[in-house]
Amino acid sequence: MPTSIPAGHLLVSTFLLNEHIVMHIEASESASFINVLEEQSGLDSYQTIIHTLHNWGIRLYAGVNGGGVIHLLKYLDPLGEDTIETPSFLTIGEYTAGFIPLGYYLGSGRVAASVATTGAATKLICCGLSDAKLHDIPAVYIVPVSNGSTAGFSPLQDTTVYGSNIVAQLRAELPDSVFVLDNPIALHDQLARAKGQLDRSKPVVLVLDNEGLSISPIGSNFTASLPEIPMREDHSTDDFLAAFRTETDGKRVVLFVGEEMARYPGAHDLTTRLSEALQAGTIWSINGANAVSRHNPYGYGYISFGGNDRAMSLYNSLGENDILLVVGACPDEYTVNFKKISASATFHFSNIPEAYGLVDNSLRHVVEGGYYLMNAPLDVSLQALVDAAAERPFDNIPMEKAPSYLNDLPFDNASARYADMAALYQRLDRWWPAHSIGIDDTCLAYKDRQYITQRPNNNIRFYSLYRGSAMGGAFGVAIGAKLAEPGRQVFLFTGDGCFRLFSGSLGEVSNLGLVVFLLNNETFGIVEQGLRKVLPDVGTAWYHSRLEAVDYCGIAKANSWDAVRLAPDLGNLDDILGKVDRGLSRSLLIEVPVDPNQVLGKNPRLKNL
Repeated sequence: MPTSIPAGHLLVSTFLLNEHIVMHIEASESASFINVLEEQSGLDSYQTIIHTLHNWGIRLYAGVNGGGVIHLLKYLDPLGEDTIETPSFLTIGEYTAGFIPLGYYLGSGRVAASVATTGAATKLICCGLSDAKLHDIPAVYIVPVSNGSTAGFSPLQDTTVYGSNIVAQLRAELPDSVFVLDNPIALHDQLARAKGQLDRSKPVVLVLDNEGLSISPIGSNFTASLPEIPMREDHSTDDFLAAFRTETDGKRVVLFVGEEMARYPGAHDLTTRLSEALQAGTIWSINGANAVSRHNPYGYGYISFGGNDRAMSLYNSLGENDILLVVGACPDEYTVNFKKISASATFHFSNIPEAYGLVDNSLRHVVEGGYYLMNAPLDVSLQALVDAAAERPFDNIPMEKAPSYLNDLPFDNASARYADMAALYQRLDRWWPAHSIGIDDTCLAYKDRQYITQRPNNNIRFYSLYRGSAMGGAFGVAIGAKLAEPGRQVFLFTGDGCFRLFSGSLGEVSNLGLVVFLLNNETFGIVEQGLRKVLPDVGTAWYHSRLEAVDYCGIAKANSWDAVRLAPDLGNLDDILGKVDRGLSRSLLIEVPVDPNQVLGKNPRLKNL
């Protein structure tokens, strides 16, 4: 480390470690990994793939069987109702299947796989793959390609360069994470490199070239060249802390918590202690809320999309007398809305290499003032700051504790024949069972819930894969979270528009005990509410946002679900929640009549349209 540090620029790094969270990939030691590979020498290529992924801790596969993957899937057990002990396959529509590994990881920290055959099926699971990339979630996607000898002969679902050219498409999105398995001799090397990408919080695609994999290898023993552990120079944090102490002298400090921090156990306590040690106003992103305690006295709220007024006022007030401490946050549109960070200096903690939202592995491109980056486990970094403050308090200007109410105005009311969504979210916020998980689909809930509840709930972690905003994808995420820990309550908020994308897969999970709140307003609500502001002079018929009325409870019951309509006055809510408390033998759909004219959470993105 240089003895003189250029003003406003400092890079401090340590070894890249994946030992955070709840969300921890269980990696085997190199020796045992080699031993397992040697034991596989008598297996065919497909067994080798399954055994290798099993050694990585992968037990759950989801998707649909078909010509290109039948020789792989014949080695998987059908998914049963008990804990997944052996590699098992859940047969479910590909669109939903593509999101299941994301929920499985969010619910347990373990990696799962999605499988589809050639052609359109591959395209369907790739919606989930995109969100895995955009949220830095390790997941495995297995797809086949047309046999090379068929090129030019118009094979069914042609994936060659004459057809969809699917490998090039996949590599356009994941340049370093697509592995064509076309040679038994090279198979172990390819899989080892894929494991290296998973350890970097990246999704991977394993492309099966069945013609190549069926070639009999020469010899019986193979060795794998294990990927090098991603490593950065190991430096002391002293220089970083010294720079932080200098920059914060006489300035206000704001703590901005992102979703990467939520991958660490004890994040609630650690961010609270840091907020109190620095007396720093604390704001958070949609998923970053899972790293913040409701009882953090300096919690000013969610930022930007569905954000709270106090949080937005604080963020917008940043200037030359302020320091922003970013902990694992991404500058995506729903968080900073294309606005550069205008603080005097930004200190950035991160530990995912080349995470989404970073350019050249940093946030320098969205920062107007000085920029300081530390790549290290976030819990270690935050603890170092807390310890430094305890040893000698920083000389930053203390902030006032956050007010109890984080918005400027009261909530809009709903018309009489609709449920008041503000009241519903508040009732649920007082009820959520401990250790539960909630998923927000791309519907009004992913904008409104956080605006109403204002602070995280310590009983439930809520996730939204908002960066890809794939309607209906949250259904697969909820399934994955439930399969990760079947005894835990999992709740999904979805819209009537989203429902149309996954309703064909209801029957396959009728026995999981999922709870789905279906918001029925007979519109694409996000679109309609937005266009009223963006195109106020255009008639609503030209918004193209209306949906036909559908008997959602009837559809659910026809798929062996329980279903009930919530009364507009919420009069039967306690009875419904009591049934959930007592335990569900079947999944439950709760249809909620929603007023499309009840506007709650804010959508700053409208300014960009």
